Amino acid sequence: MGRPREHGADTRAALLAAAGEIVHAEGAAAVSVRRVADAVGTTTRAVYSLFGDKDGLLRALSLDVAETMRRHHAAVPQLADPLAELPLLIAGFRAAALEKHRLYDLFMAQVRPDADPDDPVFRLVYASFDRVLSTIRRALDLGLFPGRDEFAVGRHLLALVHGLASLELRGVLGGADTAGPVWDQATAATLAGLTAAGPVLPR
Repeated sequence: MGRPREHGADTRAALLAAAGEIVHAEGAAAVSVRRVADAVGTTTRAVYSLFGDKDGLLRALSLDVAETMRRHHAAVPQLADPLAELPLLIAGFRAAALEKHRLYDLFMAQVRPDADPDDPVFRLVYASFDRVLSTIRRALDLGLFPGRDEFAVGRHLLALVHGLASLELRGVLGGADTAGPVWDQATAATLAGLTAAGPVLPR
């Protein structure tokens, strides 16, 4: 019979939850190995054993949010009409942001142009973005975004969802009953603008 692990799944989950609370309340800079261990009632050895160090702990939190984003995007079915599919993908982003609302800012801090393509966080983030790009490509093939480029449209939609999510999580959009219609109206207006004749891009 093997020796039981000293620090198992329950300790790992508790440490992540404690670190997430600190990140949400005070930001990532306020997290320390000692503080997180004390919050859970364990030793710093548990943090080092499970995550390596503070950076490893924060990366584990980012991976958790990135996987949540990927899961929500992957759950959206492919529809015959890509314009009907994009609002579902946008709603998936919102659902993931709300599910991991305490860690959303930490996650978005990982989204940057100089990210390492081999980084596990980047791979999950790109899996979500590529799911959206695949729908955009189908829309372009149907001539629905005239004069536009797939990455430009993708960045446009990312700016939309990030802006809306950031405002909603800060309470600026009110409760769910008022925030939902804002998302719906902004999505409809953005897609209407994108389907209008855009600038002719240089070849």
